[in-house]
Amino acid sequence: MTTQRSYTGIAKLLHWTMAIDILVAMAIGAYAALFMSYGIDAAHDAAKGEMITLHKQIATVSIFLIVLRIIWRATHRPPELVGMSKFMQKAAHGGHHLLYLLMVLVPISGWAFSSAAGYPIPVAGLFTLPPLLDKSPELQPVFASIHEVLTYGLLVVIVGHVFFALKHYFIDKDKSLQSMLPGKIKD
Repeated sequence: MTTQRSYTGIAKLLHWTMAIDILVAMAIGAYAALFMSYGIDAAHDAAKGEMITLHKQIATVSIFLIVLRIIWRATHRPPELVGMSKFMQKAAHGGHHLLYLLMVLVPISGWAFSSAAGYPIPVAGLFTLPPLLDKSPELQPVFASIHEVLTYGLLVVIVGHVFFALKHYFIDKDKSLQSMLPGKIKD
């Protein structure tokens, strides 16, 4: 019996598409939140609104991608974790479960935040998601805080994911990183 060494092409495509989608959405959202303000003048207000809309247009795509990714993962077995201790295997699985959970919760919390604020939730300029709840000025800051905390948590988990992928490549010198890169693994 041979050991599967590489993820499927679809798994790789979903992984890298989601990575780009999430990182771009995070960068735009962070820029709008940290470096743009409302109340300066109408032009600044409009520019910030446009950046937030762009953030939502990109971020909402991840909701659909994560559903596809979960379905793919449930129906296609990933490569075995070869050469890792049982503890490291459990840690890797736990890290991946946390990553998946946050990839679900972050966009849903943003959707709830926009819904509570009474703003539309556009998806890639194609259509608008229905609100998760009615406009609620009382809940809007709660969902804003939840979205922010979950986003920082996702960023920390992503940094850890990248760190351990590089550790496997440079220190452990195994094929873990290559299993998610385009092409087949060469021994």
